[in-house]
Amino acid sequence: MENAYTILFWVGVIYTLVTFVIGDLFGAIHFDSHIDIHTDTHGGLNGFSLFPLKPITIVSFITVFGGIGILGTRYKLNAILIFAVAFVLGLFVSFLLYRFVLVPLYKAQNTSAVSQDKLIGMKAKVISPIYENSFGTISYTVNGSKYNAPAQHVNKKSIAQGKDVMIYSIKGNVFYVEPLEVEN
Repeated sequence: MENAYTILFWVGVIYTLVTFVIGDLFGAIHFDSHIDIHTDTHGGLNGFSLFPLKPITIVSFITVFGGIGILGTRYKLNAILIFAVAFVLGLFVSFLLYRFVLVPLYKAQNTSAVSQDKLIGMKAKVISPIYENSFGTISYTVNGSKYNAPAQHVNKKSIAQGKDVMIYSIKGNVFYVEPLEVEN
């Protein structure tokens, strides 16, 4: 049984390390533009499931369960007692992680989100030129966070890079904009 606990423990540790390294690697890479997709779901917390089975809680359970199992078998405790204690402590740690880390992080993230309706009339800047009958990219700031989105002139005209624009409407995640200053 110690082998099973050891495998579970190391699977949890390796998964945690790999996701940490990959997360840092991809988190350090910054792309100048991305498509800002916003969806609204009705009922609940904007698509966030309060069901605590998330990858991080599952991995924390597996790691704690395996670690406690290893300790119990090394100290030659009763196998049923080891299993029960490992199971309960794994659930407890997973619950604490979910309740005091994941839920507050999600709530903090959710408070900075703004519905697309509130973006109408907001000032933005063209960061890649909008060509006639085509698209470009705008950048706008909400609650101190900077976002990029695909954009098109409301009359399908061109707008040069660096120009300030106003968000006129949003349809299908495309921002329709008008320049703030009229070009001659």
